[in-house]
Amino acid sequence: MPRNLTPPPGFDAEGYARAAAPAIGLPLPEEAVAEVAANLARTAGFAALLADVPEIDTAEPAPVFRAGEGER
Repeated sequence: MPRNLTPPPGFDAEGYARAAAPAIGLPLPEEAVAEVAANLARTAGFAALLADVPEIDTAEPAPVFRAGEGER
C-alpha cells in the first residue's frame, strides 16, 4: 500500500469489520474478513489523506448549472 494511503495509527480494520458487520446486520463469513479489512484499511487511508488537505478560506462553491437558465 502506498505510504500516503496507510490508515491512521491504531486503526484496527479487522476488528472494525468484525464489530461493524453484525451491528448493521451484514453477514461476514470468516473467509471474507481479511479482504474486507484490507478494503477498510485502504478507505481509512484515503480518508486520512483527505483530512490532511488544508482548508482554503477563500474557496467558494462552484456555480450550479440548471438547464434552461442563464444567458442565451
